[in-house]
Amino acid sequence: MGVIVAKSPDEWAQAITESFVALSLGSMSGSFHGSVRSSVLGSAATLTEVRTYGSSVVRRSARLVRREPSDDCLFSLHLEGAGAVLQGEHEAWLTCGGGALYDASKPYELRFPTDTRQLVLQVSREQLRNRIVRVEDVCGHALPARHPAVRVLAAYVRELADTCDDLSGDQSAELGLTAVDLLATALRAVAGGDSGVPSGRAVLLASMHAYVREHLADPCLAPGALAHQHRVSVRYVAELFAASGTSPAAFIRAERLRAAHRTLVDPRYAGLTVASVAARCGFTDRTTFTRAFFRAYGRTPAEVRGGCGREA
Repeated sequence: MGVIVAKSPDEWAQAITESFVALSLGSMSGSFHGSVRSSVLGSAATLTEVRTYGSSVVRRSARLVRREPSDDCLFSLHLEGAGAVLQGEHEAWLTCGGGALYDASKPYELRFPTDTRQLVLQVSREQLRNRIVRVEDVCGHALPARHPAVRVLAAYVRELADTCDDLSGDQSAELGLTAVDLLATALRAVAGGDSGVPSGRAVLLASMHAYVREHLADPCLAPGALAHQHRVSVRYVAELFAASGTSPAAFIRAERLRAAHRTLVDPRYAGLTVASVAARCGFTDRTTFTRAFFRAYGRTPAEVRGGCGREA
């Protein structure tokens, strides 16, 4: 885990913005200081230990949401002190061992009148959407420490924070997915009812989606690679994707094309040739890439680039 120590409110504003999303400070005690200690759990999540000393108020305003948008959700597991999460019309008071989920795509406020310690699990909305039908219905509500599902989640997240420095990258990624699964289970359990409970197939498909996005540059990425990585048959991979209305090959190609489009319009990559962009996204033949790109976007890669960088 990397550690950032802040010795003043100004340093704290920078530390939490770098660690989470763009945030601003409200009222702060003059002697306030704190630290954040973060670890990336593959593509599934980031786990951060947050310690604060002195009272503090942190806000994500509507202006910050517009200026620096994020599609992440954050779950705060409260371990010490007092605190509250305010989002929309909901106000969740945090108790030790309990927590709350909040949505970075909307304004929120965090209030901590005392010294605190918490573990924050930051996940993409897509990760939760694969496991919960309506993420917005569970944001801003308290997850009570006494609930059995929350107790299991809390114990797992604590242990993960204590041991993640000793895990390999693959182990961290796999355990990160488990943390997201447990979070979704706790959210559904506290909300009540079984609607939106995903099957193991949905969780497996989400893992395959994440694997594809992390390996787009590999020209050997194919349904067979997905089957091998997830220890299932190629036929079963095809069934999973068919249930979501596509095929593995079509999903891989669509993700490669999206990545290529993002690269072509990003001025940071203006110096890359179109052929280099194609190769970075897993296309081994420029002609095939250009044809597929034109079918998807109605313009050639060179036209989308609009004169930025070289075309050859």
